[in-house]
Amino acid sequence: MKWMECIKIQTSRLDVGTKLLDFVDECKKCHGLLAAKVYNHATVSDCSFYLFWNTETAKLQGSSIGIQLCNTLKKYGLVDHSVWLEHDNNEE
Repeated sequence: MKWMECIKIQTSRLDVGTKLLDFVDECKKCHGLLAAKVYNHATVSDCSFYLFWNTETAKLQGSSIGIQLCNTLKKYGLVDHSVWLEHDNNEE
């Protein structure tokens, strides 16, 4: 099953995006992870971190690495963590 974790952080710190990029290398070791990407907001210092998974079942509360990252990011600002399931057009 393909699913995605979205972790958004509202922060006034400019270096959080860079810290997240360093974390991408750690994530590459996770079983079932297809990709990890970091996005910075166009006008403010907020950023988002996306983990794209393909596992037997989706973790509806998020992956252990996603939850760990959220707990770490809370010291930098407001964190929103959500899990999204891929909608397959072939499903009826």
